[in-house]
Formats: sequence, C-alpha cells, structure tokens
Amino acid sequence: MWRCVVRSAFFVLLSFVALGLSCVATGETAAIEAMVLGEVLPELALSSDYIAFLYPEPLGPADALAPYAPATIPDSVDRLPYLIPYPLDGETWLVWIDLNPYARYAHDTLFVLIDSTDGSYAIHQEQWWPVLNGDSLWVEEAAYWSEANWIASSLTHGIPKGSSDAICTPDQPGTDYYDWALVVNGWTPGQPNALGMNADFSGICKVFNGLGMRTSVLDVGAASPAALENHVIRLFTEIPLYHCCDRLYFYITCHASPGALWVGGQRLSAPELARMLTLPGDTYVPSRVYVFLEAGYSGDFIAELSQHSNINRVWTASGFNEPSFDDLDAGVDPDSEDIGGEWTSSLLATLEQLLGEDPIAMKAYEYGREYIPVNLALSQASSRNAAVLTELSHPDHYLFSDADPDRLPWCVDYLARWDRQHHIVSGNLDEIVSMYEQSPCLEVLWFLNKMARHDALYTPSADFEGRTGKHAAKDLAHSNWWELCDEFWQIFTTPQDGE
Repeated sequence: MWRCVVRSAFFVLLSFVALGLSCVATGETAAIEAMVLGEVLPELALSSDYIAFLYPEPLGPADALAPYAPATIPDSVDRLPYLIPYPLDGETWLVWIDLNPYARYAHDTLFVLIDSTDGSYAIHQEQWWPVLNGDSLWVEEAAYWSEANWIASSLTHGIPKGSSDAICTPDQPGTDYYDWALVVNGWTPGQPNALGMNADFSGICKVFNGLGMRTSVLDVGAASPAALENHVIRLFTEIPLYHCCDRLYFYITCHASPGALWVGGQRLSAPELARMLTLPGDTYVPSRVYVFLEAGYSGDFIAELSQHSNINRVWTASGFNEPSFDDLDAGVDPDSEDIGGEWTSSLLATLEQLLGEDPIAMKAYEYGREYIPVNLALSQASSRNAAVLTELSHPDHYLFSDADPDRLPWCVDYLARWDRQHHIVSGNLDEIVSMYEQSPCLEVLWFLNKMARHDALYTPSADFEGRTGKHAAKDLAHSNWWELCDEFWQIFTTPQDGE
C-alpha cells in the first residue's frame, strides 16, 4: 500500500462547495476528479495505459468494498470471489485505476481510497476489479467502455470493435471423424470479458466442428473443475467405442492468476489439469492430447503438462508471468475487426487464411489430417496478434519433439499407452512399460526425434535402415515426428519381403 497524503487543493475545492457555488454532490465529485487529475495521477507517473473510474458517491462504514481476490491468493482458496474488505472508518471515495485496460485478470490495478473529510488518501496495489456489497463494479463491457464512467484515461486507440453473443451449438458429425474436442468457457457472472470469452468459445467450437471433429462443450454455468473432470471421463469412455481416433483437442478460455486457472470461479491448478488429461480413473486415455490455454499466466502450466507422454502439444496465450489480452485494436492490429482474445482471434484468422490459400493446409484438411493446418496456424498466428506486435504478450508452446531425446522412458510410456488403448496387449500399465523397455520400436522414436530436432543422426542398424529407407523417411524430416509414430510402428512391425 502506498502512503497516505493530504492535499491542500482538495480543501480549496471543498470550500467552494461549502459556499454553495454548486450542488454538494456535483461539487464534491468535481473536487475528487480535480484532485485525481491534478495530484494523484501526477504522483503515480504511470508509464502504462490506464483508465480511472470514480464511484459516483462516497462509501461509508456500512459498505463492504474489496477487490475480487487479493493480490496473492492463498493456496487454500479454491474459489472466487475471495473478498477481504477494506476498513472504511468514515465517508470514503473510491477511485479505481485499471493499469492494463485490455488485459484479462489477474493484472495490475490500483484502488485509491480518499477520505471525504480531510482529503487524505491511500493507494492500494491490487490485481482484480472492485466488488462493492457483493456486486462487481464496471465489469460489463458497456459500463467498462463508457467514457461517461471515466474520469481519466491514457487510451489513444479506443474501444475494441465488435462483440459476440453467439451460442456455440456443436454439430454432430458422422462416425467418420477422426478427432475429438472439448471446448470450455470458464467465465462466470460477476467477471469482466463476458463477450470476448464467448467469442473465443464460439469461434473455436465452430472451427473444430468445421475441421470434422466431434466437439463437446462446457459453457457458462456448466464449467467447473469437477464438471470438467466428469466430462473428460465420459469422453475417454466413449472415444474407444468408435475405433477411429486417438487425439483429443482441449481448449479453455478463462481468467487466471499465477499458478491457477479460475474455471467457473474455481481453482484449477496445473497438476490437477494434468491429472484430468492423463489419469482420470482407469479409463481409456488418448495417446495424443492437444492443450490450448486462452488464459493469463498459462505459460506456467507447460512445465507440469510437459511431464506426461500423452500430452503432445501445449499452446498458451501468454507467458508464465503475464496476463492474456482481450481484443486490442491498436494501430498495429492487422485484424481490427476481430473479436475475443487476441491469441484466439489471431489463431482463427490465420487458420481461415491457410485453409483458403495454403496448398499444404488445404490438402491436409482434404485427407482428414486437420492437426497439420492447426499446427501451421499456431506457428504463424503471432504475426496477427496485436498484443504480441506491441510486445505486451509472449505466447508460449510445447511440442513433444522438444522433449529431451535421452528420456527414453517417455517413449516407453507412450508405446505402452498406445498398445493398451488399441487392445494389442492387456494388463497393468506398469507391466506393459516393463515389457517395452527393450522394444526395438524405441529406435524408431529416437530416429524420428533426431530428425525433428535437426540433430545429427546416429547410425541406425541395417535392419532399421532397410525398413525406413524405402518409405521415404527423408520426406518426413520436417514433419511433426510424434504424429507419425503410429505409421512408423506399422512400418517397423510389418513383415518385409523375404521375412
């Protein structure tokens, strides 16, 4: 908390009010605005964009004012809001300054509490928006972006263009689809960015449907960590019934704080998410899971998720120490008409362009290899992301081919999962892992990993060289090696001529 100070200019303005030069309410509000503009903001010397809001009447001791959550949320807190009210001893004016207007929470904000009697004030550094007597203030887009509610702002590029209230209604493709998807909107009433997160949710749902996936959804009011785990278990129970697919795309948009996604206002940590996607009971677990996190601080989830062999891809909207961003129509934004999170909207725009222009993406889509255009879009989307172009955000990613090639147990674990799930073998997973510790297929995985990393290739055995050479392995050197593991498994295990 910053120091409390008393400003003489405040008393000068209040004396004019007392003389009756204007009505009391209007005059005192004008005095507060003048004080913020003339003294508080210059003292802060802000280097970031900001919007300053003034609550239109003073608060009293009977009012409960608190940020939606404390700046540091205790590990024991599993749901928000978690309100720790400020003590209000007398009439107090609230000025709230959002220091990153386009960012999703948590991010830096300031609460300025001004004593109505003597003009002294205290500045509290927080990470969330204000909640007064149980109601969140200025969280609806219309209220937040109304300049009538502002007393000051540094913004030059204005209100985000466009909004969406579309509902994601997933299609039900036939039995010829290859992949499954689960799309989650973790927004909950009382939070900001409702329209942007719904645009994320609806846009991703539409694209996954269009790529031929069977898309399941958890929308506002249905999303929570418990509901998410139950839904994953149900999907993992249904997937093997179709004998056609072994890839799950998991996408979530929500608010976040360091170390936690807040899904339906409830904490979801990286270890909990990893457990849901890798070991939900004793159900079938797809051996290729793609994770998309449209949330702040989501880069922090990579360290945990990358420890599991069936999680092949992780893409995050932000780095480990920064918020994610809603629509940011800055002058550098190539897609000024886009809506929703910058990361998601740039991905959707890039994917649309690739599927209309890029021959590789178009051919892959035609053959039902939808992960190829998705991978291409994710690798190119930053060029359309205004938050990246203005250096406010640094999306992160993890590919299984980034894993340490010396960690052969990961390869063993992958093979064991694949075989158990495809009914090639049965029994305890630990027993299957033990069986594969000396598997010659590890040589295939090692070879593909080396190619993907552009490392010098080791000298393969003559048998292995003969099996892969005739199948144009050199054409696969720039492909996603892990996607081809199953194909190479078949190559390696199919008897050759003369065998």
